[in-house]
Amino acid sequence: MDSSMIWGLVRMVVALVIIVPGAFFVTRWYGRKHTVGQDLRIKEALSLGSSRALYVVEWADKRYLLGVTNQAITLLDAECDNEEVLE
Repeated sequence: MDSSMIWGLVRMVVALVIIVPGAFFVTRWYGRKHTVGQDLRIKEALSLGSSRALYVVEWADKRYLLGVTNQAITLLDAECDNEEVLE
């Protein structure tokens, strides 16, 4: 092997040592900034039997009561309080 081939190999290894960790950290940072669903929270869940449930979901400081089955998700009430759900 001549010296130009060795230097080319060294440059390629150095470039990979810089690029691969850089790409890893950039994608991790970007993923944290742009994650979906950070503001959506399930506050309560109540099973009503097989394939039926009620969920109280909080999103954008509002609460929603959802009825969920295998075929559909239905908005039952918007901005309900915990006391209303328990009654």
